[in-house]
Amino acid sequence: MDYFIETKENLNQDTYNKNASASVRNVPDEISQLKSAPVAAALLCDAMDRWVDGPKMNDAIRRLRGRGQLTGDIRFNEYGEREDIVYYGIGRINSHFTMLGNWSEKTGWLFENRYTNKWEFNIDPDADDLAGLHLRVVVYLEEPFVTKNAANHYQGFCIDLLNEMAAILKFNYTIIEVQDGSYGIEDDSGRWNGIIGVLQRHEADVSVSAVTITYSRVEVVDFTLPFMHLGISILLAKTKDDTEKSSLFTFLEPLSLSVWFSLIGAYLIVSFMMYLLARFSPYEWYDIEKIDGRDRSIENQKNQFSVLNSLWFSVGSLMQQGSDVIPRAAATRIVAVIWWMFTQILISSYTAQLAAFLTVERMTTPIESTADLANQQKIRYGTLKSGSTMNFFKESRIPIYERMWSVMESASPTVFVNSSKEGIARVKAGNYAYMMESSMLEYYMERDCQLQRIGGLLDSKGYGIALPKGSPLRDILSRTVLQLQESTILEALKNKWWRDKRGIFYVLITGLFISLVMAIGEYCIESRHDTFRLKFTVLGKIRYWWTGVYDEEKREKARNKLCNLQLDTAGQPPPRK
Repeated sequence: MDYFIETKENLNQDTYNKNASASVRNVPDEISQLKSAPVAAALLCDAMDRWVDGPKMNDAIRRLRGRGQLTGDIRFNEYGEREDIVYYGIGRINSHFTMLGNWSEKTGWLFENRYTNKWEFNIDPDADDLAGLHLRVVVYLEEPFVTKNAANHYQGFCIDLLNEMAAILKFNYTIIEVQDGSYGIEDDSGRWNGIIGVLQRHEADVSVSAVTITYSRVEVVDFTLPFMHLGISILLAKTKDDTEKSSLFTFLEPLSLSVWFSLIGAYLIVSFMMYLLARFSPYEWYDIEKIDGRDRSIENQKNQFSVLNSLWFSVGSLMQQGSDVIPRAAATRIVAVIWWMFTQILISSYTAQLAAFLTVERMTTPIESTADLANQQKIRYGTLKSGSTMNFFKESRIPIYERMWSVMESASPTVFVNSSKEGIARVKAGNYAYMMESSMLEYYMERDCQLQRIGGLLDSKGYGIALPKGSPLRDILSRTVLQLQESTILEALKNKWWRDKRGIFYVLITGLFISLVMAIGEYCIESRHDTFRLKFTVLGKIRYWWTGVYDEEKREKARNKLCNLQLDTAGQPPPRK
């Protein structure tokens, strides 16, 4: 809303409009003749004589009744002043004049609800929370900011951000999807669509999505401090290059540094799990000297998976050389199988990547900057339809960007796409460059090795939480965004949604968990058997498995009981060692 029409203009409009003129023709018949009477001489400014019919005209005006277009009913009091005057508030919204409300002496200003600055909730600007408040949150579905999972629940970076803010400020919310599938752009008539239009019409209280803060949007809605900084980048598919750079550590390049460190961590964890489960499982213990077929003496039992043997087994499997240490229990065998599968997949991937690095020409592109893209005609380029990136080129006054916009606008078929996924599909198909915001570009590059970024950022901007103009929520939400930035929560959320997870590590973790469950089951079954048969306490057996020392006094008591039992049944004492 830009301005109100001034009161003077309203009154002048009613003075000359046809309705007011028609009402003058309805004055009493005895006065109507004054309209044609020769009164010019009597109305001269320097005339000294009084106009004879002046009182009659004054009385006729006081009795005048009519309906004005902009100031309500037209009637006068005994002093010739307008009474019961009504002023209608008319403002320009989206380049169109709209009736906003009215004012009268009795009621004051009365605005329509959609244009009033009075909100359904009252918020103290210095409040620390929004306890008890229920907000309508409008979103736009786009990975990785807002998506739906298999259970039709919302998830993504912005949903996590919204949940963090709700936990801090103690408010509830309802999510609304924007219906026209757009963040918001102004059409030729000045109307906004998408999220911006929804907020402008007060159909939602806030938007937590990847809404870019731009000058044109700030004029019609409010934004908080940006929760993510970005810029426009160029996405292009890789092509072959006839150059190859090598270095002393080229063999490390097939895997990233994070993968190498993860591999070391996985090796240590698996070695520890083998040692732990082997100590925990009774089937990894064997007798040095057997007393008889089933009965065992616990002090003669030995476990082959010492710390060094566990480390040696894991590294032998990793190098696919094997070792002389062989797991016997079901739990340790599960760990071994999962580790073998893990190393097989990893080594196969490493071998393939290393061969590509050493024998295949590296991938590069003939386009290295925006200027290169603008100065060629083979590779077409475009943006998301109805977004801030398209507006950047449309409104830019930089010659190279103006030329690029002219090429994009006149291209046939169109180079604009309806979604980022469609743009990426065209990039991978070849001879197409997609200009998109760097945050989403990083997300898709992380998941597809065929994609690469060209040049640097074309501009600098940010994503912000959008609100209706004048919303009392802006300040407190901005403070919360700043709090999340300083506590590095926003950085943690970005790492969660942008960094790709390696599936083989999930397989490894699942296998370790299954083996742990198997070891617990084996231990429970065997411990119950030994406790009943040999009268060993559970804690005593655990102590021996971990330390190799068993309480001699308790051991002797248990053995004496066993000897007495055997004497009673067989008449012969068991052999002693």
